[in-house]
Amino acid sequence: MAEVDLRAVETWFRRRGLPLVVQKRLRGNALLQRSTSAMVFVVLLDPLITLLADLFSASQREVTRRTEDPLFVIVVLAIGVGIPVLPVLAGWLVSRWLRAMGEVGKLVIAWIVLVVNVVGLPVIEQATDLRDGVWAPIAINAASVLLLLGFVYVGAGSILGWGVRHALRQLGAIGTMASRALPLLVLVVMFSFFAAEVWQMANSLGRKRLWLVVAALAILAVLFMMSVLSDELKALADRAKAGTFTDLGTLLHKTPLAGTEEGTGVAQPLSRSERLNVSLVLFVAQALQVLMLATLTFCLFMVLGILTMKTDVIASWVQVEKADLQPGTLFGFELPVPNALVQVSIFLSMFAGLYFAASAATDAHYRKSFFEPLLDDVQVSLAARQVYLAHHRRIAYPD
Repeated sequence: MAEVDLRAVETWFRRRGLPLVVQKRLRGNALLQRSTSAMVFVVLLDPLITLLADLFSASQREVTRRTEDPLFVIVVLAIGVGIPVLPVLAGWLVSRWLRAMGEVGKLVIAWIVLVVNVVGLPVIEQATDLRDGVWAPIAINAASVLLLLGFVYVGAGSILGWGVRHALRQLGAIGTMASRALPLLVLVVMFSFFAAEVWQMANSLGRKRLWLVVAALAILAVLFMMSVLSDELKALADRAKAGTFTDLGTLLHKTPLAGTEEGTGVAQPLSRSERLNVSLVLFVAQALQVLMLATLTFCLFMVLGILTMKTDVIASWVQVEKADLQPGTLFGFELPVPNALVQVSIFLSMFAGLYFAASAATDAHYRKSFFEPLLDDVQVSLAARQVYLAHHRRIAYPD
């Protein structure tokens, strides 16, 4: 059996969102170093949120006066954009930087970030009058770091990191979705878009009640995906249990285990934690596809409504005077369209997402384009797991 760098293989599993495949006794290895990127995320996120809250902590009259200053608006917009972007970007850059460093360097950087997170931030925020007191924030930050380390130990950080990377990769699949899935989905719900009753119903719900309807549809989609995924996972688990990955060489040719598969065709049943981990990976991947498709459908109906629906027609369909049409809003931002159009677009896009969730696993066309690639990816991971565990068994029980 060829030699293999097990540490590189374990890192590979974590980057694929499968940290629970790693041997349990090894999950705490380099825990602090593996938590560094997440701590960098917190180090940047905390002061940005505190600063934004401080800018709006004055009285309503003072906040109104400040918003008349263009510089204040620019600063608020910059912080608002920075909150979701800067921490993620910094964490990603640090993770790439750490990969090129030795173990001692990683440990030193991890301790520096830890001290800055627990002690440095509270001291700086007190010195700049962003917070009152220092000991309570230190205690809170220390507890948050311990909680973060616990999440990394059980693999939550790896799964979340994989989910973010997968979401970014999914952006490249927009063209595939737009050309293969979107046209048929739009045809399914297009007639509803031009039905006055749908506009009346969606407009009468109100935004909070509409989000409850969206949540109910999302729960239905989740239940359907879970039922389908359980059947698929059972088939994959049975194959892992039987050790029947006979095409290991082909499956592993782009993995750190390439060329090490000889003599590893041994049954390796999935543990309960491993089944949960694989289920989460499959579910998150498919949920991201559904979310992206629903977002595309929402944007398409918004554009279609702007191009084809005059405000006079919308007013007559929702049975209000044209002057009484409410301006559209989305997540607090005002849009230059009637609110009824936003309501209908949200409602129909969720139906499209539910339809896609069902079709992606059952319809042959959708399954081949969107679901089977996920199963193939997981099959590669399970084949690698079989070889990885065989190598561990050889080390633990040498001939």
